[in-house]
Amino acid sequence: MNYKFQRAGDTVDLVGESPFWDDRGFLYWVDIVGRAVRRLDATTGQVETRPTDDFPTAIALYADRSAAILSKGLEIGRYTFEDGGFVPLAAVEEGRGPMRLNEGKCDPAGRFWVATMDQNLNPDATPRSMQGARGHLFSVSMAGLGGPFDKELHIPNTMAWSPSGGVFYMGDTMKNVLWAYDYDREEGVVTNRRVFAEGGPGLPDGSGIDAEGYLWNARFSGSCLIRFAPDGRVDRTIALPVTNPTACTFGGEDLRTLYVTSGTFGLEKPGPLDGVLLSAEVDFRGARENYYAG
Repeated sequence: MNYKFQRAGDTVDLVGESPFWDDRGFLYWVDIVGRAVRRLDATTGQVETRPTDDFPTAIALYADRSAAILSKGLEIGRYTFEDGGFVPLAAVEEGRGPMRLNEGKCDPAGRFWVATMDQNLNPDATPRSMQGARGHLFSVSMAGLGGPFDKELHIPNTMAWSPSGGVFYMGDTMKNVLWAYDYDREEGVVTNRRVFAEGGPGLPDGSGIDAEGYLWNARFSGSCLIRFAPDGRVDRTIALPVTNPTACTFGGEDLRTLYVTSGTFGLEKPGPLDGVLLSAEVDFRGARENYYAG
């Protein structure tokens, strides 16, 4: 399946991640290695950028739109885009040596789920050799920090929930696997991890989910997205004009605009669109973003 992808905005990310569609017409995302939070005005195509003092890894808006919840370094906090203000809410992995947060997203009940990994970046943003699969899965809510719910994560990626709310998806890039879990909305726990999909072109990075419950997974180094059916079957592969797509989500008034982040980090000779935010009109309707209930 080929869609007409075009550049959205004029930015280039080292590692773009965590696109979040605000139904007021804005798309938020982060550049992890570039230490920046960005916001696209979908009406004008203009992008605003705010620097951060540590590696930002995931973002979602509060339900009342008063602020965002942002993970950076090993902290999760209340973030205001207008002035870049950050008020810590929780910290993880204290005393475990060099670690950082990576993936993060809100569940249907408004909790913010995050996962950690062994630090793969030096303070100057150059690559650092990882020491193994040391990451954990946590949640953050008004009740505090929950978890860990899973362990021995290498590079955790993909967080999504089925439209019914009963299934949670998460993956590990280095293990080249996507998992499905049972999700309990009331208790805020995930259990019964099993393989949803593994192998395939490239490596699994971030994902979005559509209204039919199909998972759209960005394939790092694979120049494509894969749309997985709820049973793990490959429904279709969507070619992309970038080498390293990192995540995707749906936006626009009817949630039929597909946004894809990408990165240039590690590429010796980036192509003309590597690192840009891409968008395309697609023939599927996306699922609405989950907002933070805090």
